Amino acid sequence: MGEHSERARHPFRFTDYEGLVVATGTQARNLREFLEVVGRAPGDVIHHHLFRAVLAHRYGTWDHTNDFSVWAATALGDPVLAEKLSSLDPFPGGDVESARAAIMEIVEDHLETMATVPWVRAGFEFHFASGMYFALPGEREAWTLDELRTGVSAIPLSSLYYHFHEARLRGEDDEDDFSRWLEDELGRVDLAERLHRVDFYLFSLEELRQRVVAILDGSEDAP
Repeated sequence: MGEHSERARHPFRFTDYEGLVVATGTQARNLREFLEVVGRAPGDVIHHHLFRAVLAHRYGTWDHTNDFSVWAATALGDPVLAEKLSSLDPFPGGDVESARAAIMEIVEDHLETMATVPWVRAGFEFHFASGMYFALPGEREAWTLDELRTGVSAIPLSSLYYHFHEARLRGEDDEDDFSRWLEDELGRVDLAERLHRVDFYLFSLEELRQRVVAILDGSEDAP
């Protein structure tokens, strides 16, 4: 059998992943208020704005890596601060408290360079939120590499998020679900390593899908 038709002992089971955004009722009208709320907000609020921001930006260009950097760019009109917040990489490990401390340090240092505290126009406040998300067994499964590629091409982008982004928070080995299955079930360490090198945090989910499919195709010029 060819390498693409080799059959695994256990299938890869795709998971459906959807949820609801839940408003906290707390908002920030300026950068000082933003800093204060970030310092006391529950961990799940920080988690939502850092890790699940990509779910709200599933298509198109992914210019900023989290909700905080988006707000700095669009509401405050501060590309320097937006770039600093975008450069924050909460992976590996997904340590929310370490990420919170890093955000606060970035904002505090930035405020020290400013003569006045910047405010946003009415309607551009940062609205803090959290989310309720559910992972449910999907109907699709894959037994071969070809079937995995076909599945990745067809699944909802929220499912791709679950198996690639969320997997790094669930596991202790900093691996996505696809890499783990490819290595454990098909012995494709080469593909697993290529997937693991994808700096997925910088891409929209549609861009990520294209990259994963290209790697599973064995394309040497995967984007």
